[in-house]
Amino acid sequence: MPDPHDPRTESDIHSMPSGAMTDIIAVKSHVDAALLDRVEEECDEILWRQRQRYNQRWYLSAHFAKTTSVMRVAGFIVSAFGIGLSIFYLLYPSVCPKWFYGELYLVSFVAAGFLFYFLPQLQAKIVNRMLNAGRPGCRKMAQRFVSKARKRTPYEAEYAFRGDLVSLYREKDGKHQQIWSRRVSGFAILDQHVTLVFRKSTSIIPTMFLLYADKDPMESALRGLGIEYETMSFKASAN
Repeated sequence: MPDPHDPRTESDIHSMPSGAMTDIIAVKSHVDAALLDRVEEECDEILWRQRQRYNQRWYLSAHFAKTTSVMRVAGFIVSAFGIGLSIFYLLYPSVCPKWFYGELYLVSFVAAGFLFYFLPQLQAKIVNRMLNAGRPGCRKMAQRFVSKARKRTPYEAEYAFRGDLVSLYREKDGKHQQIWSRRVSGFAILDQHVTLVFRKSTSIIPTMFLLYADKDPMESALRGLGIEYETMSFKASAN
């Protein structure tokens, strides 16, 4: 499991000085069903990596552990007070309010006391479960990203980079059209066939989705943009 205090473990971090790009860098790819299958798989892995880092930052943080400890102490105090009050009213029913059912409240506060006593064990189980939270959502998001492209395959895609502006063009059936044009900023994660751009390195929802057949031209374009990016290098080293 990666070190939660170093969210970029097992990855290569690249940050290039921002420079003025005057030439257009084009990244062209033939998009078919086979490429989209690989894109969807890699997109899922990138999204899951970001979600795991988010889970680790939150549930393995010192702040979360401290908050749980404070809750446990506060729970013990409230439970002890409730148990004492319930016993007092059971011993002196003449002063007990009509709305206060001593036996019921006594059982409830005793049960709460046991709950807070075993809170550390419960916390460990909850944390283990929450560290894997969000996995199905990553798969669905990856499927959603490629769903529109699947309806149009096969076609030729071209990303044109000029400065911090990237434009997507699509050619199909002899027709060449611009699909969108956007400014690129933030933090990117690059894989063999897809790059996801996030607003910042701790984000879990990407702001831009770029697919391609060869990652080298895309990596060159990202370097020219001057934004920080990260590669899924552990996959390449495993081959």
